[in-house]
Amino acid sequence: MRIVHVADSFAPDIGGIERQVEALAMAQRAQGHDVTVITAVADPAELDLHVVRAKPGRWLTVCFPWRNWRAVHGVLEAGPIDVIHAHFSVVSPLATYVTRLASRRRIPIAATVHSIWWKVTLGTRLSAVPFGFGPMRAAWSGVSEVAAHHVRRTLPRAGVVSVVPNLIDVGWWRPAPDFRQTDPDQIRIVLVGRLKKRKHVDEFLDVLGQVRSRLAAAGLRRGVRVSIVGSGPRRDDLQQQIDRLGLTDWVSLLGHRNSEEIRALLHESDLFIAASRQESFGIAAFEARSAGVPVIGYQGNGLVEFISDGTDGRLVDGADGMVDTLYELAADPAELDRLRKYAVATPPVISAESALSDVYRLYDRARQQHGLPALAEPVGTEAVTAR
Repeated sequence: MRIVHVADSFAPDIGGIERQVEALAMAQRAQGHDVTVITAVADPAELDLHVVRAKPGRWLTVCFPWRNWRAVHGVLEAGPIDVIHAHFSVVSPLATYVTRLASRRRIPIAATVHSIWWKVTLGTRLSAVPFGFGPMRAAWSGVSEVAAHHVRRTLPRAGVVSVVPNLIDVGWWRPAPDFRQTDPDQIRIVLVGRLKKRKHVDEFLDVLGQVRSRLAAAGLRRGVRVSIVGSGPRRDDLQQQIDRLGLTDWVSLLGHRNSEEIRALLHESDLFIAASRQESFGIAAFEARSAGVPVIGYQGNGLVEFISDGTDGRLVDGADGMVDTLYELAADPAELDRLRKYAVATPPVISAESALSDVYRLYDRARQQHGLPALAEPVGTEAVTAR
């Protein structure tokens, strides 16, 4: 079938949406589908995909996406399209523009929201005003039940909003059978994410400072090694905070690492920290869980889709809960080892195959809105790692 993905952000940009759209498009291409990606990113990237890019001038495209009407119309008029899959963040002008055009042409549209539309409901609605009022005829979904809930709140007339998880090749991340044992003398912690304010890495560093003080007060000399992977505008501020809190012997800012390097680091780690409170899904956390590493994160975000509190990780209510949990696991290596053994032995509840099946069910709902027959789901789906 002919599938067109539209995403305002795409490779060479680095982020969750970019990686997931690429992974899904590559998986569908591997299945033999005709796949095109339309994006607002003008910069080229070496991908084995047909990518239609916007004109140079990113902010002009954000403000005036219709300036790319010729390229968009070229895709829409190149032949019958079985489904357009529009990928939305908080504000996605190009995805909104293409969705409006496709709605008028009666092309089936599947829409996936990759962000939490929380406290931004008005902004999300206003971003669609330049394209006309009225509903966009699409089959809507979110990458988690939390994300889907906020879509329902923002678009109360959207109808059914399903869950379409991110596509991760779980098997690629799994550790070898002779996976190492927990070291009772040192706890190894890893955090992966962009060094931006919304990722709350600074709050996690404050948590570490409190954990260190509690361990010292209890007379526990536990070795702690924290590796923070990622780059971003807050790197210098975070390093200064590490120095100020006296955590230089605990915490290392490693900068950017590729997927192979992250996987190797995870296989050497005891815990993964999901520091953000606003994860619509939590791709890095899911990769850690796939690598056999228990995850500590916050209640109320997308981690609840694949982390069971007390089984393969811990889900806490706030910073105090994070302090208590980290202190408990640092003080009790046996409990940490129990979580690790379960995470190593048991794959996560979401697989790449089940995620692809959810995508094709979403496509069927989009086609049914136009009275079109359901698509035949490919047999023996082949996943492509989102890296």
